[in-house]
Amino acid sequence: MNRIVPQDLIPGKVYPAGTDSSSHFANEPLSRLFRFGDGLRGLGNQGGIRRSMVEGRDGAPREEAFTVILDTGKQSEWRNEYDPTSGILVYYGDNQTPGKDFRDTKQRGNETFLKYFDRAYSVEESHHAPFFYFERVGNNDVRYVGIALPYVEGMTRDEVLRRQQFHHQGAGASYENLVARFTVLPLAVSGEWLVDLKTGIIGGPNEPEAWRAFRDDRSIISSDDDALDDPAVEDFSRPPRLHEGARMTMYRLSQSRFQESLLRRSSCCELCGLAVRELLVASHILPWAHSDDRQKDDPDNGLVLCDMHDGLFDKGFISFDEEGRILLTSRLDANSLRLVGIREDMTIRMWPGREVYMRHHRARFEDPLG
Repeated sequence: MNRIVPQDLIPGKVYPAGTDSSSHFANEPLSRLFRFGDGLRGLGNQGGIRRSMVEGRDGAPREEAFTVILDTGKQSEWRNEYDPTSGILVYYGDNQTPGKDFRDTKQRGNETFLKYFDRAYSVEESHHAPFFYFERVGNNDVRYVGIALPYVEGMTRDEVLRRQQFHHQGAGASYENLVARFTVLPLAVSGEWLVDLKTGIIGGPNEPEAWRAFRDDRSIISSDDDALDDPAVEDFSRPPRLHEGARMTMYRLSQSRFQESLLRRSSCCELCGLAVRELLVASHILPWAHSDDRQKDDPDNGLVLCDMHDGLFDKGFISFDEEGRILLTSRLDANSLRLVGIREDMTIRMWPGREVYMRHHRARFEDPLG
């Protein structure tokens, strides 16, 4: 079979429709763009949301290789909106049928949105597939805008993907549809990576660093703006640039995984025994900012404390010796100790792995009374 590598996708570049008068499908620009050889299928429908599935992995779960979303500008009851300044795309799902479950659509667009927004906001390991966002230009041509990430920094899953009721003017009845908010990265994509996605290759040399950062840590990275001034530039080697807030995104994802791990080990405050989950904190012993990648996720580098005792530990009012006995500072008098529920005979469990980190904490702990 013939190996066909699709064209590279360049932000801002317009991809024209074909000129074959005998076939409408052959002229359709997205069908022409995402054409693969070696028996691999491309995009097989004409809708605004088009899925392409991973092929060639016998026995593996059926997953999307990627999804193409197109703003046709033709929906009168709701219109997609893209703000290039903020990078936020508001894009509507594919249900417009009154009396029908909003997920039950021919091309499964809403179902795909639910799957990948849920995965983007989950700490569980799972398959992620990019969304490629295009806009219709003129009658049939399309412009590639960038990779649409099913995630917005500072917003919750329920804020970025909402179910909303609409009124179908023609039918005179209501229906439900999804309203999604994506973060769009104006990122160039090589045709070789599209082939990798179709054949299930994850993390290969053709994968853009910005996509890898999102997939691994939900870090939001953009390619260098200068590379996008000329839409004909096809340079995939420029270094990525970290968006403001990406560090906090990495922290939130790391902390979420860390917390789930520690709360599975201990369901109450290790110092006082409080078992109200909403009042428990998975605290790093060696602070996250001072930890390397392994230490950030190492359960030995953590302990579960209630809000009050976590604050005391974090600010150096208490620490623990090599046997797990509490250490106190002179900054807390007897009355303060009583008010915060601290006794001098309190202990936590200690083991060699935890003690390695606790030494760092004790080194920053002042004036122990022991």
